[in-house]
Amino acid sequence: MWSQYLRDLCAEAWLREVKTHNVQSWLEEIARDHKISRTTLKHIKNFLSGVFRHAAQQGYFDGANPVKLAEIPAFAPVAAETKPYSLEEIAAMLRVLPEPAATAVATAAFTGLRLGELRGLTWGSYQPAQDDDSLGWLNVTRSVWRNTVGDPKTTKSKAPVPVIPQLSQRLDEHRVRCGNRVSGPIFANSLGRPLDLEGCYRRDMKDILKKATILWHGWHGFRRGLASNLNRLGIDDSVIQRILRHSTVATTQNHYIKTTAPDAVAAMKQFSEALLCSTCAPNEQVDEVPLIH
Repeated sequence: MWSQYLRDLCAEAWLREVKTHNVQSWLEEIARDHKISRTTLKHIKNFLSGVFRHAAQQGYFDGANPVKLAEIPAFAPVAAETKPYSLEEIAAMLRVLPEPAATAVATAAFTGLRLGELRGLTWGSYQPAQDDDSLGWLNVTRSVWRNTVGDPKTTKSKAPVPVIPQLSQRLDEHRVRCGNRVSGPIFANSLGRPLDLEGCYRRDMKDILKKATILWHGWHGFRRGLASNLNRLGIDDSVIQRILRHSTVATTQNHYIKTTAPDAVAAMKQFSEALLCSTCAPNEQVDEVPLIH
């Protein structure tokens, strides 16, 4: 955020001289020049606010945080919500993609890990199942953003994630292809560093998926897809929250569980049948009523 959006605007500004109108003009200029969404602008605003908060904590700034009263420009577009992948879309991808892209997709789809967490996975974090009655684990302990290794997004994110047998088999086969590695990134480039998965999509996946008429919604679509697919199977929202390692169940419900059109149709059919039953006399025969499409 600093190098791409802020440095050219405010690197020379003295902290003590920055006013709210300066911050407001920065946000508006960034919105105009970069055509970014309101969500990204909120992240930039939060970053700036953190700069002044840290400066105050260290004794370099004494005053009200000038970022607090600044607003996100009204003309900035609302970010398009990432679409979740269905089980059918995931299965179609796994049929056509080469390795290691297919295993990376399976890991994203069957664990719901964030992109940085996927890149941060190491062979040391993978614990295979001990027997046929148990599941393996991926211990999420770090996240890799570009070339920076850090902690996962939240405290709750640093937790083990179950590995279902279908994914375990793929990971085991992937390990063999990698020379039975016991350390290093699970998804590595030729230099042994974390694989750039966005680059992997552009290089090894994009054309194949386009030819197979499979729409790509980004890596985050697998995380949303896992939540939605588990919900379709009737899994309790609180359990889905623990699998995705969200801080609150509200985050899972409001932003990750997406009801697809077939689910909505099925639900309304059930609702219609329930209404028919509730309005009938005990022994009354009801003619079938066609649904309106």
